[in-house]
Amino acid sequence: MVEVVLFTQETCGACATQRQENKGIEEEFPDVEFREVDIQRDLETAREYGVRKTPTTLVYADDERVEEFIGIVEREELEAAIRSAASGHRNGIGERVVGFLRR
Repeated sequence: MVEVVLFTQETCGACATQRQENKGIEEEFPDVEFREVDIQRDLETAREYGVRKTPTTLVYADDERVEEFIGIVEREELEAAIRSAASGHRNGIGERVVGFLRR
């Protein structure tokens, strides 16, 4: 599973820019889970993820952090990170074992 977590805060102008940059990305990647965490409202989650600056975008594949962007990330860069995480996920050992067992 691929997950993208965007850490923001209400008073962050760059966060608003990042939200705009990400607009519609969920439709392009329907199998990816997207979440947004406001660090002022959910400081505990920010601490758990080790996030101190906003915007911060984290990309996970199978619960493993595979990419971290601090500041505004260009749409193309984020899409490339998601594709890379997704392709790694599909080619992971678990998928190969399942494919082997189905033969």
